[in-house]
Amino acid sequence: METLVAYAFHRPDSAARAAEGAARVEAYYAGIPKRGGHDGSTHGLHLWGSDDTLWPSWHQTGTVRVASLHAPVGYEQVVGDIDPADAPGPLAEAVRRTPEAFIDLAPPFTMAVLDDDRLELFTDSAGLGQLFQVRLPDGWVWSNRPVAALLFAGVAAAASPRGWAFAAACGWFMGDSTPYEGVLAVPGATHIVADGKLRRQTTSRIEPSTLWLTDALEEPLPDLTNSVRRLWPAGPPVPPNTRPEQQSLVERALSWHRYAEGLHPADDLYNTPPTVDEDPAVAYGHYYPADLVAVDTLPLHTKLQIFTQHLETTLVPAAGPSEAARAAVAIQIEQVLRDAVRGGIEDATMLDYFYLTEPLRRRTPSASAVPLTPNHIRAALTNPATTTQPSRSLRPRQPRPRRLGDAPDRDLIATMLLDVQGFDERALSTLWAASVAGASSAAAEVILRRALWRATFDLHLAEVNNHLPELIRP
Repeated sequence: METLVAYAFHRPDSAARAAEGAARVEAYYAGIPKRGGHDGSTHGLHLWGSDDTLWPSWHQTGTVRVASLHAPVGYEQVVGDIDPADAPGPLAEAVRRTPEAFIDLAPPFTMAVLDDDRLELFTDSAGLGQLFQVRLPDGWVWSNRPVAALLFAGVAAAASPRGWAFAAACGWFMGDSTPYEGVLAVPGATHIVADGKLRRQTTSRIEPSTLWLTDALEEPLPDLTNSVRRLWPAGPPVPPNTRPEQQSLVERALSWHRYAEGLHPADDLYNTPPTVDEDPAVAYGHYYPADLVAVDTLPLHTKLQIFTQHLETTLVPAAGPSEAARAAVAIQIEQVLRDAVRGGIEDATMLDYFYLTEPLRRRTPSASAVPLTPNHIRAALTNPATTTQPSRSLRPRQPRPRRLGDAPDRDLIATMLLDVQGFDERALSTLWAASVAGASSAAAEVILRRALWRATFDLHLAEVNNHLPELIRP
């Protein structure tokens, strides 16, 4: 996996500071080759990793350096019929001149361009390429990996109470939250410009309602098949399974945190990293209630209340999360739906809007096997026949649950679940007793996995902070 770090420091010792940060990143991600890097007087850009596509992850023409995460399926629509090896420079030039053109590229894709001391960062329309930012008293650090951002910045890693409250109650990090305190997710369709010479930074973004929920275009959808074949002549790569199959559940959870840095859901506990998620699909009606027709005829205020309550009931388990975690998710749900209303959405499409801006963008897709450009999303939402997942329930019927109480390291798990941030201590104790007794439900095991996920994250934080100077460590 590539590791990108970009920074904007506003102190005269920027170069030395960047060198120390880069050394910490290389020590933590041992064995990852350096693709390229450059430190200007105040701004810089570095990239580690290996290319698995014909698109160069690092490209330089003169003073312009381009770092790419993933590969831009559909880049030909922006720069024309150019060989992938020669296209990063022209693409960077095109999107710097017209930033709106970046949304025509299929997610996931993130690009950073450094020209002397002018740094520009672009995120794809859905935010699937993933970019995170850390604000410092005298600058910024951006990266696709939260740990890399913290290590480069020289900031101790700590759990985010806000982020883990969301994860405890609904299973993912909502809004711009992440597992780490002080690390925020950069939204999709965002363009950041940090100009060292002008000592100015600007951030612009195209709102999701403008991208996805306007009228569908009359023109046919672009066929991206040839672009995929051009970038991956042998087909998109599948990451190998490099972890031992036989691990205790605590070790397995810790392995996931080392690999995905807390960003993967607790449902992956019984999987073996690294893996790639199933390709996300635009699911028309994913969160629609059964009585949708009747609800959609109600006044907007009433409808908003019903949809908010419906999402809360669907997403948040009845027992386990703390009251604070429940309240955090409820507030975020209402905020997202009100954003949809402000964007002109007054019917059940606001539930599709929630699906797009929340769970969908938290997925880690493979190399754009499912096109998620704004045009494709608009078509899926206006024509249910194009939907590949017409799911109406987030909780399908499940087989007999795999119980944490059956784990060989259950004594260790029991101690780790005594007091877990974001969870009700008494409810967690009851759920754990049922799991040990072999009487827990599938829903109860979901909560227990989330709690173990959070508890083992503290072990991961300790490992990360060991790579910082002793004066910085907690």
